[in-house]
Amino acid sequence: LTRDESAAIYIYTMKWDNKCLYDHLQEAWSFEDKSQMKPWFKYLRLFKTACDKLPDTKKEIWQGTPFDEALIEKLSTKSPSLYSSMGPCSLSSRETEDYLRRNGNAKIILIGYGSVNGKSIAGYSANPRNEVMLFPGVKLAVTGYKVIDDNDSLTLHLKGVTGK
Repeated sequence: LTRDESAAIYIYTMKWDNKCLYDHLQEAWSFEDKSQMKPWFKYLRLFKTACDKLPDTKKEIWQGTPFDEALIEKLSTKSPSLYSSMGPCSLSSRETEDYLRRNGNAKIILIGYGSVNGKSIAGYSANPRNEVMLFPGVKLAVTGYKVIDDNDSLTLHLKGVTGK
């Protein structure tokens, strides 16, 4: 990677006092008015170019979120869903679950992604964990789910699908 590409990944993974770059990007991404993303285009192009040069991971990767009924409803449809955000994932479901619980989330959803061509950013990240980036545009289908504890937290397994 070039120095700028390496720095783009490192900055994305840095933690600041109250917000990090990831938080600002997610905030801009969530606006109905997509012009909020325009100031980020050059950075995102550099970041994506850097990640495209990195190896794909073939292992199942994990993200977690506080329990969200709307997400469950969206993923429970028979048709594949389009992954529409960008985010870091972990190679460890336990690490993801522990992080969510430490941050006060009693009821959670753990999501395992298979066959999604996540990009390993280990070695370029500010975090010691082996993080993998997942980019928007992947079609996902639910391959399984289970309740993981007494408070109805869930584990979902999704797989990238190709075609229609």
